Amino acid sequence: MPAPTTHGHARLALEASRKLVAQRKGVPMVVSLRGVPEPATPVTRTADARLADLFETFHQDLHPGGADDEAALVETLQAVAYDRLLGGEKGPHAFSPGAATASPGSAGISYAATLDDLRAGRFLRVMNYHNTPPSMRAELVAELSALAEDYALVTPGDLDRFTRTGAWHLERPGLLVAFYEGYRDNYDVAAAACDESGVTGWFFVCTAFMDTPGDQQYDFALDHRIKLVDENPRGERIAMTWDEVAELHRRGHVVTPHTASHELAERIVTADDIHREVVEPKRLVDAVTGGDASCTAWLAGTHFTGGTTADRALVDAGYRYLFSNTMVQRLQ
Repeated sequence: MPAPTTHGHARLALEASRKLVAQRKGVPMVVSLRGVPEPATPVTRTADARLADLFETFHQDLHPGGADDEAALVETLQAVAYDRLLGGEKGPHAFSPGAATASPGSAGISYAATLDDLRAGRFLRVMNYHNTPPSMRAELVAELSALAEDYALVTPGDLDRFTRTGAWHLERPGLLVAFYEGYRDNYDVAAAACDESGVTGWFFVCTAFMDTPGDQQYDFALDHRIKLVDENPRGERIAMTWDEVAELHRRGHVVTPHTASHELAERIVTADDIHREVVEPKRLVDAVTGGDASCTAWLAGTHFTGGTTADRALVDAGYRYLFSNTMVQRLQ
């Protein structure tokens, strides 16, 4: 049975999360992990069962009619993440997620599938950031330091190991910290805050944004739905440079493409689209870092179904993970 909650608790958590979005602050999220095998040795679930119970209760509170669409699930996951990551979930505590069944990489979005993922431990806690202007630095250091005390900060190796074995090896709950778009202040402010806090940052960069001349980046951002704040001045560089990307990689952070121009998956149709938004961004990042960019994300958080031109392009280009609104999928 779902865990009890006070009336309106879910709505308050959702509104608090939406306020963070509107303020361009760090927003916690919980997402399913798909494409994960059943572990060879069953393990006992503890923290996962509590989180799954809260998801069940919050969904009933927010959507008493049983809505099963993506928007409804995103709302519930937002509320759960806000409540657990910024509210009641504090470490250290027992954490040994199990898995009831294997999770297909192309499984669709549904309430039942999401609940099953949460109960089985096939999920990931994420803190999502976009702009990180200088005025946010002290707040960001404090927030990341607190998260580092309570959670194991997930690295690509951790994610690869889990998707290979189906079991986390971490002693504390895992959490991934993501920064989107490739803002200059992600390098100047966020990366420095990560270093100070002992956090591995995952930086999803729009490569065409970085390749645009500095005095044109403000207008490029406006034209490509890249949100700006008052501290992102018109006429000055507001995106990272490739030297900064290389430096982030050398410092142990993850730098990976978020398409070239902050593009929607539904707009990837032609061979030119695929080369520009899927293939070339990975080639550019790999060339600068000397690594192998493993993941990407579409504007609007579209998930992988396996049947679209964009889906096939991701696999052919060599990406291993797609980050979306409700899940992180291991691409087969």
